[in-house]
Amino acid sequence: MKKNDLAVFKLERDGFRIELEAHRSPSPAVVLPHSIAASVPPAHTGAVPANVAETSSTPAAPTTGKEILSPMVGTFYRASSPDSAPYVEVGQEINEESLVCIIEAMKVMNEIKAEIKGIIVEILVENGTPVQFGQPLIRVK
Repeated sequence: MKKNDLAVFKLERDGFRIELEAHRSPSPAVVLPHSIAASVPPAHTGAVPANVAETSSTPAAPTTGKEILSPMVGTFYRASSPDSAPYVEVGQEINEESLVCIIEAMKVMNEIKAEIKGIIVEILVENGTPVQFGQPLIRVK
């Protein structure tokens, strides 16, 4: 888990369930003058790997719709093979049973269903890219 900077790993198969959580030392406290501290929002206390968290100097635009999240850590694939067409495209209507991608985890190809109904407005991950548990993959309106 340390090698891949994982905070949480969950696996559930055929009635067997395991959940591992890395314990990390807390970040050092930073003391800010009162005028600055009042304008800084409280820190997020959830465990988010450093390579997933992103910071920006401009406020993020409000998102509309819902996101399909990665149910596991692995590698994201848009199609069943390099020669195959992607499972879904932007503008495509999907339902709860629509297959949207594959996530390869420990040499196992896991088919990921949408579990929501709507129209795909954005695919947030590049084909062949590693993804983290809970990472947004596809935005649906």
